[in-house]
Amino acid sequence: MNNLFFTKNILDSKLKLEEQEAVHCALVLRKKVGDVIYVIDGRGNRYKSRIDKLSKRDVECNILSTQSQPKSEHITIAIAPTKNRDRLEWMIEKLVEIGVERIVLMNTNNTERTRTNMDRIQKKVISAVKQSLRFYIPEVIEMDFSEVLKQEVDERYIAHCYDDLNKGKRKIEIVAGHPEPSQNVDLRSLILIGPEGDFTKTEVEQALALGFQGLDLGEYRLRTETAAIVAVARFQ
Repeated sequence: MNNLFFTKNILDSKLKLEEQEAVHCALVLRKKVGDVIYVIDGRGNRYKSRIDKLSKRDVECNILSTQSQPKSEHITIAIAPTKNRDRLEWMIEKLVEIGVERIVLMNTNNTERTRTNMDRIQKKVISAVKQSLRFYIPEVIEMDFSEVLKQEVDERYIAHCYDDLNKGKRKIEIVAGHPEPSQNVDLRSLILIGPEGDFTKTEVEQALALGFQGLDLGEYRLRTETAAIVAVARFQ
């Protein structure tokens, strides 16, 4: 199984690939009627399927068997999108490959990118899911900072560069690849990563007042996309 395809068009024992997925299957990979392919629905299921009808517009298949994968990622990462589109898309691809449940593109006071092509981002996400042979497609949404603070999760963290705001607070250290003190992988975690230039001090104070805990990513200052990847990788 070297390639995965994606579709939402599934009915009973049949499924259909459409648009770019059909083109990739029929024209790029040159699959033929009778060939067996593997298709995901983005909701945790992978279908071993046999091609029944094929054209460059759609590929119809019979489902031979279904394999379900339990969701193992319980991390939501909220990031202020970078001004540079290529860096933003690269970061999202890597976050998907590492494994997250949800990515929030967060509007903060210092966020420079005010518009994001969500259709393009979604295509990048689906491509990264197939590349990493995952069954789940993470949700990607846009949200204001104030709304992110209201999200109901078990553990909440904010990475920031204001050392004076850690006084009297417990700054969570990431030790041996696991967040301390909790090591329960079933806990739902929310991680906030600020924009280029960091959160404002007021934003950090708001988060801490609501129970967020400071997140230590090391002694060096990281770019937004690097910080996001480091945080998720260490939590995983």
